[in-house]
Amino acid sequence: MFTFRTFSEIPLQDALAAWNAGFQDYYANLQMDCRTFLGRFHREDLLPEESVMLYADGQAVGFTLNGLRTVNGETMAWNGGTAVLPAYRGQGMGGRLLEENIRRYKLAGAQTARLEAFVQNEPAIALYEKHGYRGQGTTLFYTLDGEPSFPAAPEQVWRSGEEAGLQIRECAAAEAAVLPFYDYSGPWQTHWPSLKDGRCLIAEQNGAALGYVQFRRVYAGTGQLSGIQLYPGRLRDDLPDRGTLIHLLLSRIFSYSGSGVSLSTVHTPAADSGMRSWLEAAGFSVRSELVHMERVLD
Repeated sequence: MFTFRTFSEIPLQDALAAWNAGFQDYYANLQMDCRTFLGRFHREDLLPEESVMLYADGQAVGFTLNGLRTVNGETMAWNGGTAVLPAYRGQGMGGRLLEENIRRYKLAGAQTARLEAFVQNEPAIALYEKHGYRGQGTTLFYTLDGEPSFPAAPEQVWRSGEEAGLQIRECAAAEAAVLPFYDYSGPWQTHWPSLKDGRCLIAEQNGAALGYVQFRRVYAGTGQLSGIQLYPGRLRDDLPDRGTLIHLLLSRIFSYSGSGVSLSTVHTPAADSGMRSWLEAAGFSVRSELVHMERVLD
């Protein structure tokens, strides 16, 4: 007999044990301790009362972490991790989980459902497509190994920008959400509510916003800066010289780094040739690629 229980109904240790078992030997290291696991629920707006564990004859066989978020009057759902425990794979458990998720999304009034999958995880992608999800493009995770070689900005770029009234200001990531061109079309983790400690650079000219880029500074237990993570941003579509503005924004973000600070990106859109060109010229390389998928709910 198959039954479902929400994560709000089961012990934390049981949920954590299932997560670590489901994602052992995965494409990335997703093993967690209790603190990290609970922190992920808070950071990414995951809901224990909507996240589900599937049981077969009383044994946990798989799970999904789910979140719901309302943006501009529309509710979107996010599958923040689905896994079937190794002994139960290939028996239709993943399909049962997706059907239950979609049922819950509809009951919650969601208009769209989203998720991400590693591009090499072809069985999972095929399963998602079978249940109505469609690819919306891929995203890249870059890392920088060794010393950076950031592209140098010609002096005239900075001087001409200042003369033209260009200003770049740093603020909380949430402040970018008021921009009329703020982008919610990408992965859930790139939206400002998932960047609760995130920062943002906004480029403005004569009081008008031209574009923004989001990022996070990561600190060690000693209080020292240990990493900088670049998240996607967006420039206005009508800008004539996008490359210069990308250069100014990214140079400013990574200028905060120093010796021993790890530099990486999160969900850089593969279609963003301007940002990718700058990163690759600076010495960044792709660590992983994910497909961003969406299903429109009836």
